[in-house]
Amino acid sequence: MESSSSKLTRDEVREIDQHVGRRLRYRRIMMDYSQTFLAEQVGLSFQQFQKYEKGANRISASKLHEFAQILDVPVSYFFEEMPTEIKAASQATDPAIEEDENPFTEPEVREFVQAYQKVSSPNLRKSIFQAVKAVAKSSAG
Repeated sequence: MESSSSKLTRDEVREIDQHVGRRLRYRRIMMDYSQTFLAEQVGLSFQQFQKYEKGANRISASKLHEFAQILDVPVSYFFEEMPTEIKAASQATDPAIEEDENPFTEPEVREFVQAYQKVSSPNLRKSIFQAVKAVAKSSAG
């Protein structure tokens, strides 16, 4: 592969940063954490965290790792569902949630997340998460 064809454009880099920020926001909402809480957990200001979620600032690998630990997801989670024009893998899909959507408007979603958070075993929580994700993927088509 030639270096000129593998170099990302400024717009592509911005789209990736925005996608990672949307995934961070989505997971934060799913875990019912505030921006302030998550920012404090990793030693950021509220404003800096907002810039991460909007994709205005790039998240460093170490911060992304910290977010993944707190949000109980692998680092790869932030890159899942990357739009096909950005993602190298052929099975990419559009993001499942728009930036301004709030999944907690559905009572079942809030109940599910609250029940999930009560599971004390991290391994069991991860298994539940992976099982639900697999069911969703198989039912989507």
